[in-house]
Amino acid sequence: MRNKLKIVFLLFMILAVFSGCVEPQRLPGSNETPIATPELTPDQKLPAYNETKPTEINVTFETWSRGYESNQSYRQPYFRIITNYSEWNEFLGEQGYPGALEGELLYPLSRKAKNIKSADFDNYFILAAMMGVQAKTSPEIEIRNITKFNNVINVTVRMYKPSAGGMTVSAPYHIIIIKKEFLPKGNATFVFIDTDGKELGKVEVRE
Repeated sequence: MRNKLKIVFLLFMILAVFSGCVEPQRLPGSNETPIATPELTPDQKLPAYNETKPTEINVTFETWSRGYESNQSYRQPYFRIITNYSEWNEFLGEQGYPGALEGELLYPLSRKAKNIKSADFDNYFILAAMMGVQAKTSPEIEIRNITKFNNVINVTVRMYKPSAGGMTVSAPYHIIIIKKEFLPKGNATFVFIDTDGKELGKVEVRE
């Protein structure tokens, strides 16, 4: 009798163990619905490991010269990015330096622009904004602001054109010096816009 009880008890324990391992079946027609997990939007997702979000950088610069006299053969605004001494000498020759580019607008006539040497291009590059020939009285061009976003450099340029004409023909310009640390490696695009956001031109540079 005791052996029978032991066998029954053992069978009961085995059934209890197996019943705990089997997932209970849902009844047909059950109203239970799975809980949906909403997907995160791109703005809500966390950045991947070591991923950094690109930011806009304000670029500082120094004026080399700003004045009225440059090459008068250009009829429209144009822009130059100069990254080496050979390009710089070629640019100066095209503009008629030293007779031109003496900084008449910003400095007294007796003050000459800073002499730029070959070694300066190890740490700096030059950006020139040229207004082209103007048959107006006292027109001006000025580089107001520069920002960098990845490989794109946005340059805001103010151009002042008086409504009244004049007998004097001029070709205003603004030439600045920028640290080379702001020049993107590889391909870079300089986008020139006026103060109203209108695009004036683009220059592609490969460093």
